[in-house]
Amino acid sequence: MNAPLKPTIRYADIPALDPKIARDVAQFWWPLARLGEGLEELARRSGLSRETQTDPLIVPPSIAQGRSEEAPDWLEWAGERLGLEAEPVEAAMPDAIALLEGAGPAVILHSEVRGRGFLLLLGSRRGRLRLLKPDLHVAGCEAESLRTALCWPREAPLVPEIDRLLTEAGVAPRRRKRVTAAMLRERLSAERIDGIWMLRLPPTAGFWRQLIAARVPHKVATVLGLFTIIYALEIVGWALIGGAALAGSLDFGWLTAWLLLVLTIVPLRLFSSWFESRFALDTSRILKSRLLAGALRMNLEAVTRSGVGHLLGRVMESQALESLALNGGMAVLVSLLELFFAASILAVGAAPGWQLTLMAVWLGVTLFSTWRYFRRLRAWTAQRLGMTHELIERMAGHRTQLAQERPARRDTQQDTTLQNYLHASNTMDRSGVFLFGGLPSGWMLVGIGGLVPAFVSGAAPSAAAMAISLGGVMIAQRAFTGISGGLSGLARASIAWKQVAELFRCGSAMPSTEPYLSRDQMRGTGSHAPLLDAQGIRFRYDGAGDRAIDDADIRIERGDRILLEGASGGGKSTLGALLTGLQTPESGLLLLNGLDRPTLGGNWHRVATAAPQFHHNHILSGTLAFNLLMGRQWPPSESDLTEAETLCHELGLGDLLQRMPGGLMQRVGETGWQLSHGERSRIFLARALLQGAQLTVMDESFAALDPETLEKCLRATFKRAQALIVIAHP
Repeated sequence: MNAPLKPTIRYADIPALDPKIARDVAQFWWPLARLGEGLEELARRSGLSRETQTDPLIVPPSIAQGRSEEAPDWLEWAGERLGLEAEPVEAAMPDAIALLEGAGPAVILHSEVRGRGFLLLLGSRRGRLRLLKPDLHVAGCEAESLRTALCWPREAPLVPEIDRLLTEAGVAPRRRKRVTAAMLRERLSAERIDGIWMLRLPPTAGFWRQLIAARVPHKVATVLGLFTIIYALEIVGWALIGGAALAGSLDFGWLTAWLLLVLTIVPLRLFSSWFESRFALDTSRILKSRLLAGALRMNLEAVTRSGVGHLLGRVMESQALESLALNGGMAVLVSLLELFFAASILAVGAAPGWQLTLMAVWLGVTLFSTWRYFRRLRAWTAQRLGMTHELIERMAGHRTQLAQERPARRDTQQDTTLQNYLHASNTMDRSGVFLFGGLPSGWMLVGIGGLVPAFVSGAAPSAAAMAISLGGVMIAQRAFTGISGGLSGLARASIAWKQVAELFRCGSAMPSTEPYLSRDQMRGTGSHAPLLDAQGIRFRYDGAGDRAIDDADIRIERGDRILLEGASGGGKSTLGALLTGLQTPESGLLLLNGLDRPTLGGNWHRVATAAPQFHHNHILSGTLAFNLLMGRQWPPSESDLTEAETLCHELGLGDLLQRMPGGLMQRVGETGWQLSHGERSRIFLARALLQGAQLTVMDESFAALDPETLEKCLRATFKRAQALIVIAHP
């Protein structure tokens, strides 16, 4: 949940803002009652949303009347309704201008004499910010003026003190403004400017829509256009120098013209390389975000069944898909353009019919060789991924294999796997040698051989026609080299796609249709419904025969303390996952504070949370504070850090904090401070309790604790958990 906004300092309590700056910024001020209208207009003007909402965004009365503490939650919800992300951003106050210049499109909450309101930032152009006025016109504003207006509530209380200091120090009036600004930057270097929400397309938006928003098609068209100009200039240069040489008039003037053309090509190639890199970076960023979103949205059971080796294989293939698809696709496009120019040149050469026919045949041979290479590459990839999965499994179970498996059997399996892999590698390499080396080099012989019929016919071609044909053959060879490499890259990418396609599909989501729920509604304030009401819940795992949960009923009131016991495999953890939203029941009624899952949506996890079983929980590589407070805002506030430290002492982790050189900021996890089994268990407990959810499910959370520590943890848990379910064995 987003953090509430910091208390606003009233303008009446601070020195007056510079009147000119106040006027410049005041023209862009919108009242909070128009926040929905302004957000829709900002999304449309920035090109992130081209459709008009059939249901306009209605601002809740509490926000419209000036209660802006719920504005972060509403902005997040409204962004999802528009198919966008409203991401809160902040920066140190000395970096405020850089933040403003790079934040657009963004919503900026801002107070002025008329009350609490907001500004709509479209972006920046030529050093000036572009903001949307309440009359829907766009106007420019100096970044320094907006920075001053936003930072003034924190800077103003310090100005009188700084003025007195400068007066006593005898600083000249002409230097006071600059010195004051420097002292304010130093005094407020630790303060952060917040209240800014950037609008952007989420990774789950349509892939083509994201490419268009990043202007990727424009970059591709620019690259192809630049290469068209480059090839045209190359041909013109050859025509100039070749024509002058054949006519016997090669003098300094012709050489100068040719040199100017060559020098013109150099910056064009630099520009094309720059646009290619921008295309690759933008497309790679979008693809990585989409695959990461898909990985986080995958079904939990599907992830569990995949195994570590298969998941690692998917990660490796996603990297291959990114690099090979981008490089191979662009190489093929550029090479096809080059092949078109080669065909155009050969068409006016010494033997157009023969050479164009041979070029078409050679293109067919290239495509066939690529298909054969693709089939062998696919077999090799299957061997490689299977070996990767087997290797990871053997690494994880190394101790078990040493103790239990016979060495002869283990070595035989490994030898067989390696032998199959080497055979697939040799077969693939033979196809690759012909595709990458034989085809481009062979074209030179075939292309020149196409001139033989012209000599055999008795009509020897002119020197100019021969020069044109040879130039076309050389350009075609360069094109075939690019096509061979590009198609092989696309072949690898298509194989990688089969491994990551599921991630890509899981990363797609439609704009949210959930209604907005205020914090009071999520807390159930004023509601007489139970905290949780489940009736006739049924659930079956994919591929399982019997239901894990069959006609379960449970009713939980606020403040309840429930112990759930049962035999292993009886469905205790499954029920806990259903109640906390980690799994969705196939039938039955499940309500939190009288609201069902479609109504609560992602807010379900704000109301109900869990500390999963030890083997399903994890200490992430990062600081201890991050692991404790990952369910809250980040970076944390001082009060959050204080509460986390207090809870650690209550759970008996005080000695651990004293041993750690960095305290809460000590890095832990696989690459940091190594924690014992009991310490990890208590951190999992603290993480769940610090979320402050209304219902907390502890799944086997106390199993690794000794009696004394168990008593401390139970006391802290009963004190802090609003409603509690403890899952344990009898």
